[in-house]
Amino acid sequence: MDREELLGRLNSLSDGSIGSEDSELTTQRASAFDRYYGRPMGDEIEGRSAVISRDLAEVVDWAIPELMDVFLASGNIAEFIPRTQEDEAAAEQESDYINHVIMTQNNGWEILHDWFKDALLLKNGYVKTYWKENDKITIEKYEGLTSDEVSILLMKLGDMAEVISQAEYTETIVVSEGMPVEATFYDIELRIRDTKGRVAIECVPPEEIRISKACRGNLNEADYIEHKTKLSRTMLIEMGMDADFVNNLAGSSYGSGEEENARDPIDSESEQYDAIDQSMQYVEYRECYARVDYDDDDKAELRRIIIVGEQIPEGDEWNQEVDHIPFSYLTPKKIPHRHIGESMDDDVADLQEIKTVLLRQFLDNLYGLVNQEYLVNERVNLDDFLVSRPLGVKRIEGLEDVGGSARVIEKPAVLQHVLPAIDYWDSIRGQRTGVKPQMTGLDPDALQNTTKAAYMQNLKQANSKLQFIARMFAEIGVKDLVSKVHMVLRKHQDVQEIVNLRGEYVTVDPREWQERDDLSVKVGLGTGNKEEQKQNAMVIASLQEKLAEAGLVSPQNAYNTFTDIVESMGYLNPSRWVLDPDSQEYAQFQQETAQRAEQAKQQPNPLAEAEGVKAQAAMEIEKLKSQLKIQEMQAKASQDNNDMQVKVMIESMKEENKKNIAIMQAEVKALIEGYNADIGKEGIGTELG
Repeated sequence: MDREELLGRLNSLSDGSIGSEDSELTTQRASAFDRYYGRPMGDEIEGRSAVISRDLAEVVDWAIPELMDVFLASGNIAEFIPRTQEDEAAAEQESDYINHVIMTQNNGWEILHDWFKDALLLKNGYVKTYWKENDKITIEKYEGLTSDEVSILLMKLGDMAEVISQAEYTETIVVSEGMPVEATFYDIELRIRDTKGRVAIECVPPEEIRISKACRGNLNEADYIEHKTKLSRTMLIEMGMDADFVNNLAGSSYGSGEEENARDPIDSESEQYDAIDQSMQYVEYRECYARVDYDDDDKAELRRIIIVGEQIPEGDEWNQEVDHIPFSYLTPKKIPHRHIGESMDDDVADLQEIKTVLLRQFLDNLYGLVNQEYLVNERVNLDDFLVSRPLGVKRIEGLEDVGGSARVIEKPAVLQHVLPAIDYWDSIRGQRTGVKPQMTGLDPDALQNTTKAAYMQNLKQANSKLQFIARMFAEIGVKDLVSKVHMVLRKHQDVQEIVNLRGEYVTVDPREWQERDDLSVKVGLGTGNKEEQKQNAMVIASLQEKLAEAGLVSPQNAYNTFTDIVESMGYLNPSRWVLDPDSQEYAQFQQETAQRAEQAKQQPNPLAEAEGVKAQAAMEIEKLKSQLKIQEMQAKASQDNNDMQVKVMIESMKEENKKNIAIMQAEVKALIEGYNADIGKEGIGTELG
């Protein structure tokens, strides 16, 4: 099969595919955008209300935050299931790195938002996953280089360097011996192109996708998929196409499709324009994935064919066999055995029209009540009655009673009938979509008039459809996206990368990864169920405390419960507070603890020594107390002995004094009586004699 025949077959497949221009699907999607933006319906009457009910915008804009929270609240949007116990660490690291690639290296939040919103509005949403080479171009100038220095510089830079300009000149220099020498120097200017590859994830507008009508849902098994867009001539040349070939292609004005124009909220945003510079002129670019027998071996192979300006460029890189389709899709309501699903627009389109009619009738009625109509005769001034002015005057000719000349046409107020009807259709909308703003927890009246049990039950019922949509997105879209990111990394990333995962810097090398099919999308919980999850985790923790006494709770079990509690509170890194029993830090901590315990056994225990010193001190104190008591007893005995001696001495002195007194009395008496007597004792008498 030659290129012309292949091009003809691809054009035929494209014209008959789902999403081709002027198809019914294109018209439905354009109408969905009109309803989302609240554009006129086309049945407006001049002078009457032209208000548009924005039901589609309300349900989509209410659903998007809840769905985003469901996927992003848990931190990781997907996790690989380990095949064996030994595979747990590898599966965890690959899961963390894949989430890092999606959410950090690519703007994962914006990608998911656009992907989900496309699906909710337009039935299906699409993303493309591929390996992208990013060129960082810098201009550097070098002056006064020798020929050897130039050679070393160019050899070091290799293919990264392109010489823009160079200048050669000669100068006289003095060498070490003092001799002047003529030397040649070079000034060069280089363009340095540093190419680094990464996984790129791009949300593709559904209006740019064409899919075979034979597709039954799974894009990976589709016969034909086409991504039709427009690229500038510069972008095509940077992709590697021949410049002469690109410059001879027919140009294409940017913008013009029905869906593409309807997507723009500003009319002038999609107006056709032509670039002033031919290098920035747009050319139609079609990236086709088709199962076709190009090599005539009677077996169709999946091929990637690039068509620009209705031509297939020469070269194998523009027409080559591939092993996968890079697109992933999702839909909020899948139709069995069909690729195109149903959107929220399908649920509320008729309700939006009904509510628009009700709102217009209510406003027309209100306008009529404020600006009354009259029955008049020929006496009135019609100009006065045709204009309604606050405090205005109505003139009537003649002197007769004016009562018969003008009469107000009585109109009944319809507000009391319209509001219940609007509430009814809002309830139908909530039943169809699961989006009920009064069940978001932000309506104070609902909270005041509803018990907690009834409110939580209503909230659960209201969220059931949104949770079903989230599960649908997870199973048919997010799983496929994560698997494709994993596959692209294994095939193309040929260098190690050091990244921060779970608060730690680790080395990741996708070349060592194995092919994985066991994938679980970790769909989180919305804000309405987080409190319930936290309460359940706390109950488990209390039960574990009782079971731990029987040895039925391991450190890993306790850590898992702690992780659930922390994540339910909105924190994504439990290891900030406790150690993971499976981590190296925990093993190192246990080892250090055991070493300290062993060292404690071998070394004297300071506490034991302190207790010994304390006991010895107590013994010394008791000993001192005993000695003090003995001394006190001895002192008391000595004191008693001294007291006895003093008492004996006093008694002896008393007896001696008695004797002396008796002698003195006898001597005095003898003197008095004139006797000179000596009784053998020295006394007064002897002294007198």
